[in-house]
Amino acid sequence: MQTIPDRSSLSYKSQLARRFDRASHSYDAYAEFQQRVLQHLLRRLPVSSVNVVMDLGTGTGQALGVLAQKLQPISCIALDLSQQMLVVAREQSSLLQNTHYVCADAEHLPIRNASCDVIFSSLAIQWCLSPRDLFKELYRVTQPGGYMVFSTLSQGSMPEIDQAWLGLDSQPHTHQYMTKEALLDCVTASQWNLLSSELSDMVMWFESPVSAIDSLKKVGASFISSEKNSTMAPSKWKAFLREYEKQRGDLGIPLSYQVVFVVAQKPIPTED
Repeated sequence: MQTIPDRSSLSYKSQLARRFDRASHSYDAYAEFQQRVLQHLLRRLPVSSVNVVMDLGTGTGQALGVLAQKLQPISCIALDLSQQMLVVAREQSSLLQNTHYVCADAEHLPIRNASCDVIFSSLAIQWCLSPRDLFKELYRVTQPGGYMVFSTLSQGSMPEIDQAWLGLDSQPHTHQYMTKEALLDCVTASQWNLLSSELSDMVMWFESPVSAIDSLKKVGASFISSEKNSTMAPSKWKAFLREYEKQRGDLGIPLSYQVVFVVAQKPIPTED
């Protein structure tokens, strides 16, 4: 288990890319929560056909086949910060035509202005440093009338981990996610028209505290630390697991998330 990152660090994105690189081959086997959120988000697509769709934070490409089927795009951009995730996505989506795999930072897109009809992103934007700047960048590459459809984590996610650490040390051990209200403020401040938003409480259940933590680590979503302080004493880790075990319920060990689902549209300029 690592502590949360110094999100102002210049090395943050490189640490993030390395973590997802390492998780690229274990991701699909442990991504039950991510699949659940993805299916929920796919039902919110507001259109049935487009020219260009971007899957932002495509990971192993779990959404690509469904996006191709639902939207029938002429072209699809599969973008991710992790080169190894893109390697797996390309292998698993080899039959998809006109899909372009792009390794890039979502906050600095190598995409021309007004080139996308739909930007789709499931559980990726929480890794960005500046949500407001991100939404401005997504606004830039979306054509007027185009859509942004995304899911992300919100404040109150993974309280079980906070509870297990309570009393063991004074360090934070989970990311401090934005509230839904603060997130939506960033969306509308970037000139998007908000069409719909939903906050959903999703609980996953596991056989043990270790399997709950593996559901984070094996998909690259464990907490990123500085390179200097990434180790933890075995005794401290065992104490954490004992505390987490105390939260066991009838269905097992809980790990709960607050997930925000958003659909927004770039306005079409009106003629004077």
